[in-house]
Amino acid sequence: MSIKGVDEVLIVTGMSGAGRSTAAGVLGDLGWFVIDNLPPALLLEALSEISNDSSASRVAIVIDAKWSNLFAAVESALTRVSDSGAALKILFLDSSDVMLVRRYESSRRPHPFDDGSGLLQGVSRERLQLGDLRAKADLVIDTTDLNPAELRTRIESAFAEEDQLRLRASIS
Repeated sequence: MSIKGVDEVLIVTGMSGAGRSTAAGVLGDLGWFVIDNLPPALLLEALSEISNDSSASRVAIVIDAKWSNLFAAVESALTRVSDSGAALKILFLDSSDVMLVRRYESSRRPHPFDDGSGLLQGVSRERLQLGDLRAKADLVIDTTDLNPAELRTRIESAFAEEDQLRLRASIS
């Protein structure tokens, strides 16, 4: 499959609760074509389809590990994208275990890896699942001490094109 119209592919991944959704929103605001929760096995096929739209030269794919059977295909999918010639980068969002537990407790949402043995054990299982991908990341952002605005700034500085950074002001 050809993805000639796609110049950059950014895989956005990381720990649940570390800011993947925020990152996806920021990248979308920066003009990236963003796909959230794509099964890794469909990565090259999706990029091939997107390449037909000449305005989508920068594509961000958000991948999480919650569907372990689908996540197993991530390694071969990334190899296939690299072999296609697109510039592939991985952004990994991380946070301390304590902060991830705190964020999940405050949201009252179930952690995808909590099988009933507790949040901390769920976070540990997810960290183990994502270990190899984190090791391959081009950029790791630790969001432990960042609020969403600070995460936005970090992502903008890493992935915005120079002419995209503009002054923003809000008046209350």
